[in-house]
Amino acid sequence: MISSTEDGKIIHLTEPLLDSTSPAQIVKDLNLPAVAVESFSGYAVDILPDATQGNWSAHTVETDDTLESILGRLELTKTSQKLLENTTIKQALGNLKANARLFTQVVDDSLQQLIYAKNNAEVYIVSVTDDGYVGKWENNALETRNAKIAFTVKHSIQKDGKAAGLSKSVIRQLSQVFQKDVDFKKGIKAGDKIGVIFEDFRYQGESIYTDKVLAAEYATAKKSYQRVRFTLGEGRTDYFRPDGDTELKRPAFDRKPLTDGRLSSGFGMRRHPVFGLRKNHAGTDFAAPRGTPIYATADGSVKSIGRQGGYGNVIELSHINGITTLYGHMSAFKEDLKSGQSVKRGDVIGYVGSTGTSTGNHVHYEFRVNGEQQNPMAVELPQVGIMTAEEMQTFKNVANAMVRDLADLRKLASADQTSRTQNGG
Repeated sequence: MISSTEDGKIIHLTEPLLDSTSPAQIVKDLNLPAVAVESFSGYAVDILPDATQGNWSAHTVETDDTLESILGRLELTKTSQKLLENTTIKQALGNLKANARLFTQVVDDSLQQLIYAKNNAEVYIVSVTDDGYVGKWENNALETRNAKIAFTVKHSIQKDGKAAGLSKSVIRQLSQVFQKDVDFKKGIKAGDKIGVIFEDFRYQGESIYTDKVLAAEYATAKKSYQRVRFTLGEGRTDYFRPDGDTELKRPAFDRKPLTDGRLSSGFGMRRHPVFGLRKNHAGTDFAAPRGTPIYATADGSVKSIGRQGGYGNVIELSHINGITTLYGHMSAFKEDLKSGQSVKRGDVIGYVGSTGTSTGNHVHYEFRVNGEQQNPMAVELPQVGIMTAEEMQTFKNVANAMVRDLADLRKLASADQTSRTQNGG
């Protein structure tokens, strides 16, 4: 459906929300329109906290959440007590489903209405009356759609976005989505065009809450940038360019095997702390308290594990492209870790110690290519896809649909601009 304001300056579209699919990889050739003209690799974006549109707020039910705990976080403890006095409501909402959505309408610190969406079809509605709270199950009362808005910047993203019908939450997300492309403080120019697709929750046909941006396009006179939201299997949500595969890669290795830890000795010639002689240091040392977890820096398998001379307790892992990594001076190995066992990047393989020839608690980390030791902090790291083959294909399907919708928005925004120009606007 397409609608507009009376002067035709703002375009709104809504359609049913795309079915969610399990994460899967993107094949190399996406065959999408070459709209984004500047290379960008997609970046992790911290999901913005729930924001209120009007008097409505949205909340995602967490594991072990109860109605009482959610209302407590909203500082509605008194409301919670009144709600639970109603045995029907207490029974209906006594076992909230993890990841379900819950919407609340609060006026003057008092809950007026609550909508619990168990799934797309089953919705429980709580309303306040003169006699207290009442609740009932309704079918198909809540609808989730893809809302689409396109507008041309005249003053600012905030002012024009609000005039177009965007919530504060969606506008804030736009600044996050394009933070690597557009300077929202200095780079916004009149005439720039924005198209955005986002979740719109509707109760009895009325929009009550708009949530996460699913895709967006920012077009200047010379360039156009597109981003599509996608959640990887590991749970990390990014906004990716939909028009290429080179940006969908990351280094196959972490630079260091600790989440924390101080670089205590670098790679190269140094005076040995025990023997006092100048010798080549073939790795990098990271100091950390005894027992600090040591992580595999990449996917691989255990080549060897055990005690080895000056290395003390040491593990060597085999990886892709003839690369091996070594972790020395451990206080202990991960329980049940054995030679030949597969490990994943980020798996704990042991713990910081000072075994072997060592003057204090640290991990000695080596990076070898075909047996030759390289500087772990400077060596060029091989790249791997950030998605599995299944994730890549799923992203391709999602991106194709989003790019088509963004193209439609672009045409409407252009037609709208022409119309305004013709009308002297």
